[in-house]
This record gives sequence, structure tokens and C-alpha cells, in this order.
Amino acid sequence: MKFTLLLSAVLFFGMSAVALPHGGAYRGPAGEVPPDSREPSDPPPPPEGGGPTTPGGETGGPTTGGGDIGGPTTGGGDGGGPTSGGGGTAPTSGGGGVGGPSTGAGRSSSKNKGPGYDDWTFWWNFNKDEILGLKDHIRKSRAGTGTAVHVFGRRKSTGGRIKSATRAAIDNKIVPLLREMLLNSDNFDIQGAAAIALAKIGDVSQTATLIEMARNKDNKYHNMVEESAALSLGLLQDPNDEVIAFLLETVMDKSKNASFARPFAAISLGLLGRNDDQMVSNVLFEILAQKETKGDLKPCTLVALGLLGDDTIIDDLMFIIKNGRVDIKGSKELNNIEVSFAIQAVGKIGYANEEMISYFGKRLLAKKTDDHIRRSIAIAFGQIDIDDKINASIVKLLKKAIKDRDDTSTVNFSMISLGKIAARGFERQNIIRVLNFWLNKAKPANLAEPFAALGLGLVGRKQLDVEGIFEPLRLKFDRAANPRTRSGFAVAIGLSKDIAHCDVLADILADNGANKQLRGYSALALGLAGDTSHKAEISEALESEADRGIRVQAAVAAGLVGDYRVVDILIDILAEESSSQYVMGSVALALGQIGDERAIDPLMNIVLDKSNKYPDVTRALTVVALGQLGDISLVPVLSRVAADINFRAIGRVPALTELLTILERLRKIYKVDG
Repeated sequence: MKFTLLLSAVLFFGMSAVALPHGGAYRGPAGEVPPDSREPSDPPPPPEGGGPTTPGGETGGPTTGGGDIGGPTTGGGDGGGPTSGGGGTAPTSGGGGVGGPSTGAGRSSSKNKGPGYDDWTFWWNFNKDEILGLKDHIRKSRAGTGTAVHVFGRRKSTGGRIKSATRAAIDNKIVPLLREMLLNSDNFDIQGAAAIALAKIGDVSQTATLIEMARNKDNKYHNMVEESAALSLGLLQDPNDEVIAFLLETVMDKSKNASFARPFAAISLGLLGRNDDQMVSNVLFEILAQKETKGDLKPCTLVALGLLGDDTIIDDLMFIIKNGRVDIKGSKELNNIEVSFAIQAVGKIGYANEEMISYFGKRLLAKKTDDHIRRSIAIAFGQIDIDDKINASIVKLLKKAIKDRDDTSTVNFSMISLGKIAARGFERQNIIRVLNFWLNKAKPANLAEPFAALGLGLVGRKQLDVEGIFEPLRLKFDRAANPRTRSGFAVAIGLSKDIAHCDVLADILADNGANKQLRGYSALALGLAGDTSHKAEISEALESEADRGIRVQAAVAAGLVGDYRVVDILIDILAEESSSQYVMGSVALALGQIGDERAIDPLMNIVLDKSNKYPDVTRALTVVALGQLGDISLVPVLSRVAADINFRAIGRVPALTELLTILERLRKIYKVDG
């Protein structure tokens, strides 16, 4: 993979240790999956940004059904095999936790196995941005006067969430620096990062420059700058006629197949959400109908159609799903991966009628249905909320899929969708009973039971004091042996806001002998629960812990519980001579996400460094962090792409892999073996 992507802390800082300018953030769990144990369509398994070096994933479990109503019969899907050394992860300071079954607080074992794609951490890392809502949480807890500010020509009400001084500092300090980096930097990583950062801040004055860079006449700019500029036009969230026309021109321009400019332009069109007289969707359907030499353009086009959110195109999408091609004369056949993205588009739009649900249900339950299509249906069902009759049909189908299907990912996605439906208040107690059953009976337990727990956590997150959530999750957490599985139960406890069990989580965080991954997720769970009584344990881990993964998770937790000493601690880490570039990148992104004004000068000093103390990759990450600090969106715009995506289907979509993963680049930058 080429040297790209320094952005995506765009999507999140905490558990994604590094991000690259395109906006890609690493989403998968730590550890490697041997090539022969995964489908070729799966994404490459990257290291979890905030996790340990070799976590305690497990392979599959028994193949027999579970319980008196039958359980999934998978033997573990594509569970991981043994790993060695760093398992493809970026280096950490102080080592990393190891896996294997354990007792007590999850002490390490010498038997290390990497997780497969059915592991709960894959789903969490793709969906955590919207769930955490960190920036929104921090802004609300730092309420100001409620004044309105002008963001480069667009009036934006702060609602009392942003102090005017911080806005002024962004306008007067950060923006001029980013403009300088965009126009005059001789490093393409920094230049691309500046394009993304200015877009996130909302600097519409740079629209013409971004169009020039994305057009890249006479190949004046590096491909990565061209691609970043195309994506920036969507992140800018200013859907004026000139921008729409240019993006349409770009997505149709086959001369641009040497870069990701076309698929990124398609994603930008979706993010802008403008479809006057179906002009945008008509062009995108034309792309789907014609022959394309680049296999990633059509899936990205379908992602864009979903992001548009226009329910008038549902019939056209259903034609694709039923017929495998667009309803245009002479259209080319689409493969199963592409059809699965059409189903995801329907889910993003969130509309369906009874006939559609019936059709999807038959495909979900049919034994011969392609796995990618089945998984996308299970995910889409959690996004559709039309009326009680349709909801009841969906719940019935999901319950049957969990009981009867032999694909672990379909089972897992179905349990998450049930949790989302119950979180909206529909059949709440019925779904809680179903999820509790599978919390104890799902096979293989280490892969499916955490998803049942997370489903319960999603219900508890939206429906407080619901009977049947706290106690079952506590029991599973306290009795679980495997630290990776137990970490999933910890996150579920945090989501359900079970304050009464936070003492146990705090004890694990404070136990230096406990599994490092479990300690990190215990810290995160304290933050998710909003437990302010354990700020001291979180602060101690952030300040003194040698392990980068625990530190990063603790930084997220500190932000969630409103402990703003985290800013001083992170700035101190940034100034430490012993801090590795990897740690500094993580800290810079954390400071950007928290958004405190005190971080501006230390971050700017790194960008402006002329002594070669910091390599260009660290400076580029810091440019990204400055863009995060001034981001006008409470939830990163690109999280709309990552959330509820069938991540099992993106491996054959290089542009989406570029957008959402950074494994290969991590290896190149930090010279990680494996």
C-alpha cells in the first residue's frame, strides 16, 4: 500500500493510535489473522490503535447448537491463529498484554492467539465514534455563554458549547498555519493533512484551492494531495453548485483512475447529501451501469447513494439487489460484494416496506445466500424503523437468523441490530430476554456472547434502569476467563451506565498485574458509565502507565468524566524527550479531539519545527490534530461512512480500505515486522 492516510483521527483519537491524511483510521483489533484463515474479501487485519501488542483473542468454539431453542453452529468462523512478536501492531512503550484464558483480573498467559474478524473489537472500532460522542460530551460540560460565532462565512450557533476565546484562537492561530501548510508545504503528507484539517474546520475560503488540487491539471500535485482534496470537498459540508458540479465531473473522469480521486469524489457527493432532481443519484447509477476497470469505484458509489439519504431512490436500489444490475439498458452485472453495498445503502437511508422486508428476510435465512449479502441485511435491519408492524417482522427474522444461521458475523450483526431496535423502545423486554439467552448460550462463546452483551449495553445506554441488563452483564464479566472477551463485557457494562459495578472496573484498572487490554477497556468503561468517583484511578493510569494502549483509553475516559487535568498530562507527555513518535502521534490526536485551547501552542510548535526533531509523519499527524481541535462537527463527518458498515466486505474495495484502515502504513512508518 502506498504511503498515505494520515488523517483519521478524523474518525477518532483514542483507540486509533494514528490516522492518516485521507481520513482513514485503523478499526480492527490487535493481532494478526493468518492469511489462510480469512476470506480474500476480508480487510487486512490491523492492530487495534489502543490495544496491546498481542491480545487474547480466541479461535472458534464448539460446533453444536446452544440451548433448547438452538444456537449458532459456527465453529469459529475465520478465527485467528497464533501470532508472534508484535503481530503486526505498531510498537508500544512498556509492551502489551497477552492473551489466553486467565483468572482473576485477567493475568497474562503465554499462549497468544489473534482474533478473527468475528471478534467484537472490529465492530466496536468501526462504530465507537457515534457511540462515544466525545467532542459533544466535552463541549456540553464546558458550556459557555451560548453566543454565536462565524465559521468562515457560515453562522454557527454554539448553543453555549464553545467558548468564544477558543474560537478566536482557532481563527487567528490554527487557520493561518494550516493555510500555509496547504499552499507551501513541500511534504505531500502534510499538505494532504492540511486540506482535510481546513475542511473539518469549515474554511470555505479554500474551496477554489481544493478544487484546483483535486483537478490536478498537469499532475502538479502528488496523488495523495489530489485524493485528500477530493475528500475534503465533502468534509467541508458546503454543497454549493460549483462543488457539486466539480465532484460530478471528477467521478465521471476515467482519466483519474490512477488515484482514489473518483471514489473519494463519490463519497464526498454522498456526504454533502444534495440530490436536486436526482441529478447526483442519476450520475452515480450511470457509473454503476457502465464497465469500470477499478473495482473500488462501484462500492464507493453505492456507499454515496446511501449517504445521500434520499428515499426516492429506494426502488432503483432494490432493482440492483434483486437483479444484480442497474435498471439501465446495457448495464453491466454487479458482483455479490457490490450488491451487498446496495443493501447497506438501503440501510443507511432507513426506509423499507413490508414487501422489501419479506424479500430481505428470505435472503437472510436462505442457506445459499452469499455471506456478504446476508451480513448486510442483518445490519440494515437495525437501521430501519418505519412502524411497529415492520419492526415486529424484523425482530422475528433477526431472532431466527441468530438461532439458525451458521455464519458467526451474521449472528453477531443480528444481535447488535436487536439491541438497536430495543434501544428505540420497541419490544424492549422481549429483546432483552432474547439477548440474555444468547449471552449464556451462544456458540462459540468467545465470539458471539460479547455481541449479545453489547446489544444489551446499547439498550441500557438509551433506556436507563431497565430490568434484566445490569445483573447478567455483571455475572458474565466477573466469571469470564479470557481477557479479550471480558473486555467486551466491560464495555457493555459501561454502555449500560452500571455505576454500581464501577468499583470492580476501577480495581482492575489499578491492578498493574492485570491484562493490559482488559485494564484499558476497564478505563474506557468507567468513562462510558460516566462514573466521576474514579477520576483518580483514571488520572493515575494516564499519567504514570507505561503502556500506550492503557494511556490512550484512559485519556478517552478522562474526557468522558470531565477530568480536564488530562490536557496538562497530555501536554507533558508531548514534551517528554523519551516519548516515541508513535506515542506523540497518539497524544497529539487526543489533544485535538479534546479541543482545549491550551493544546494549540504545543501542537503548533511541532508543526513549525525546523530542527528536524520531529519527522514529517509526526508533523502531519499534528496538522490533523489541529483540524480536529477546530472541527465544527460534534461527530466526525466520516463516521457516517464507518458506522454500520459491513466491514467484512471492504477488503476488495481499496478506496474504502484506504479510508478506514491504516495497517500497511503503520508497518511502513514504524517498521513493524510481520
